Amino acid sequence: MSNSYKDRHAKLGCMVLRLFPQVMQMILIQYFTPQWLQRKYTKNEYRFVFRANEIAVMDKLPNVDDFTIELCYKILISENMLDEPKCKWGNVPHEVEVEMTDDIQRLINATNSIVSIKSEEVTQNYSDKLLEHIKLIVTRTDSCFKQDTLRSMYNTLSRSGIDTTSVLQDLSMIKAIEVTKFLPNSESEEQERYSRLSMAIIETFPKILRHVIRSRISASQLYTMCKPSLKTFYPEQRTSLKELSNSNTYDSLDITIVYRLLKQFSLIPSPTKGWGVIPDNADTSLGDDIERIRCYRNDLAHRRDTNINQSHFNDYFNKFREICRRMDLHIFHYTDYEKQIIGHTTCAMDAETQIKYENAMKEIESIKLKYEKEPITFYWGETFEKSLRNLRSLLKEKILDGRQKVRLQIIFETENDVEKNIDILNSLKDEINEGLNGIEFIVATKGSIVLNADISLEMIETDELLQSTLVLFLEKILERIKTFATESIEMVLLPLEGVISPNTVFLLSTNPSQP
Repeated sequence: MSNSYKDRHAKLGCMVLRLFPQVMQMILIQYFTPQWLQRKYTKNEYRFVFRANEIAVMDKLPNVDDFTIELCYKILISENMLDEPKCKWGNVPHEVEVEMTDDIQRLINATNSIVSIKSEEVTQNYSDKLLEHIKLIVTRTDSCFKQDTLRSMYNTLSRSGIDTTSVLQDLSMIKAIEVTKFLPNSESEEQERYSRLSMAIIETFPKILRHVIRSRISASQLYTMCKPSLKTFYPEQRTSLKELSNSNTYDSLDITIVYRLLKQFSLIPSPTKGWGVIPDNADTSLGDDIERIRCYRNDLAHRRDTNINQSHFNDYFNKFREICRRMDLHIFHYTDYEKQIIGHTTCAMDAETQIKYENAMKEIESIKLKYEKEPITFYWGETFEKSLRNLRSLLKEKILDGRQKVRLQIIFETENDVEKNIDILNSLKDEINEGLNGIEFIVATKGSIVLNADISLEMIETDELLQSTLVLFLEKILERIKTFATESIEMVLLPLEGVISPNTVFLLSTNPSQP
């Protein structure tokens, strides 16, 4: 191939690599200061998914020198700072359409053309026409900002000698910009976020927990330890545990069972605040991060909807990254769990993949409406159903003879008047318990509002008894706090991981439903 083709391609590549980002950075900072961009990034308030290379760039804020065309465009679009060009995003503007958004679309089109074309296809005519279009774009942009900066840069790049091989190598790393991908969020984009989070829960977190338990004890040794208490595991868990003795690997174990084994056999030190309690931000031990993994897995698996807004998505993934960074640096060394998490946020996600992970997460729990008595609606899924069956089976077998109660937690997911309502409930303990049968209020604690109560075993013998007991209890609670200004309360019943024992705990998570 003639060097002239490559030289022309490289000169156009310089425009993509050096000039176009300058144009977009200049437009961006006309709307936002770098400090504002940094504050917003720190607070996880951007409404789009960052690519891996963009995360590295955003981490350098308030320095914006490495912002790409695509990143500037995404921020401007997500903040509704750009009107749509007359031709609509993703199309070719007419020659008479010369507003700033028209020229941004021209920059995107030029980028995609230069990135995708083969060097042998860069004719003199193609190069001359494209350079002329670029010259007009930068001239108009300079005029808008009353300067000559971009035009001077264009002239310098047009005249100066370049390292053709190096530029073409850098150009080959640039991806085409899919503009329609970054328009404001729709329901499908919220569901895509759920699928991306599901990838982390289903793919990476189980690997971490298996890695932890494998580093503590061999699979065959662990099975020997489990044999005396196999009856306390669910049937499918027993099957997975029996595979340990044959395969001597942990590949068959999921998050729930590994968490239980680590806890039950004290294979790692307990979390700072104890098992089953959400760690504080300052708690960063291995046990704390194992507890976080359990909590995040449950948060997502127990949702009744799959719509995740951008703020929650960013918050989840930032916390996922922190966990994995600690695992990489302090626990395992030389692993790449943080890199895997970043990959879940940036990888291609077609419809088939999205549905695959969304369904896989739903199958973990399969939350369904089970019972309704205004103003309270009860939902529960497979794990709660199995826990009830298991506990009732133990009752029939009289394995729990002599034990009269189990501990119950009811969590109101609210940020309103938490401390005030906790104080009110604790001060009214005797009044709340007056007239109750089979359930006793013990104490309210923080963590939103967490109610701790003891429920008689006879009250869980049937669904009807359990439901009527809880409804009566909650009606008395709701009479005394004004946390929810709504006409109905949706409650998801969940069991905490652990052995069915005198300390069995059921977790009831409540979400207020608007009328």
